[in-house]
Amino acid sequence: MDFTPVDPRTREFVAGLPKAELHLHIEGTLTPELRWTLAARNGIAQRHPDIQSLKAAMAFEAPDAPSYLTKFLAAYYEGIEVLRTAEDFRDITVAYLARCKEENVLYAELSFDPQAHTTRGVAIDAVMEGLAEGRRIGRATHGIETNLILCINRDRPIDTAMDALVAARPFRDEIVGFGLDSDELNNPPIKFREVYDRARSEGYRLTAHCDVDQPATRENIRQCLDILRVERIDHGINAIEEPSLVDDIRARGITLTACPTWRPIDRAPRRVDRIRVMRELGLKVTLNSDDPGLFSSGTLGRMLPAVAVAGDFSDREMGEFMINAFEGAWIDRELRDAFVARTRDYLARAAV
Repeated sequence: MDFTPVDPRTREFVAGLPKAELHLHIEGTLTPELRWTLAARNGIAQRHPDIQSLKAAMAFEAPDAPSYLTKFLAAYYEGIEVLRTAEDFRDITVAYLARCKEENVLYAELSFDPQAHTTRGVAIDAVMEGLAEGRRIGRATHGIETNLILCINRDRPIDTAMDALVAARPFRDEIVGFGLDSDELNNPPIKFREVYDRARSEGYRLTAHCDVDQPATRENIRQCLDILRVERIDHGINAIEEPSLVDDIRARGITLTACPTWRPIDRAPRRVDRIRVMRELGLKVTLNSDDPGLFSSGTLGRMLPAVAVAGDFSDREMGEFMINAFEGAWIDRELRDAFVARTRDYLARAAV
């Protein structure tokens, strides 16, 4: 990587900054090392001879964003084949929350993809039992508050999306939100109107992915606003290209969960210039690590110092990103206010 060096003072400030993560795929936290361990535990042969070869295979390139997303998702789904038991889901959750403790991430919303597991024979009970146990351990051991977001895969048949929602009903108390992810090509939000209507009627908080620089992304953002009636949009960066979208998102108070992640092929954090524009337009944008086990940027605390430098974001601006995240979090008002107050106090003490 050819990043601008991060000075020690910036690293120290970011390390102490209270943080929240709203756009995090728990399956995407699976590091090559943990993937290797779980594969051995479950007797699953890997096509790569060693961890170094596995890491090298992740340095793939593509001519454009849609092509890269296709390759990325193929690698993602190949990796999660090692997740077979409740113990596996517990272990990836505990490992991620331990990193949260190290990086002063106070709150995280963990998206998970039930269809990606149930369609290969893993029971929803195993998924939910493991995630619930991991969250309990994370809270008891590290003091990390979490919530779950059930994400449906937009490139799978619509009836399986409704099936996933129905299958999750016994675990409704464990899940706060409902989302939409995976390959955006030819899978517009309107396709999922009925399942979103059902999720809304059952009290779920609503979000949806509108990935960066995908075909018809601006139209998809419009559909998320007007048809799915979401409260948040994951990514959503292309909204800045259309003034009417900016106006509506701002007026509705929609939170946008941007991800300035970078890949092995990148020379700096991505999207920071557009994230600055989002701030300048008055949009509620947050910074998130997305799939830290697959991106070179890693987890939130590791990622943010380089983002601060690449985006020329001041300490106060970095603090405001985190305040946006706490205010956009799906938690009760008392806890939200406590997190925000803690962050404002930190900014005041840091004299920024």
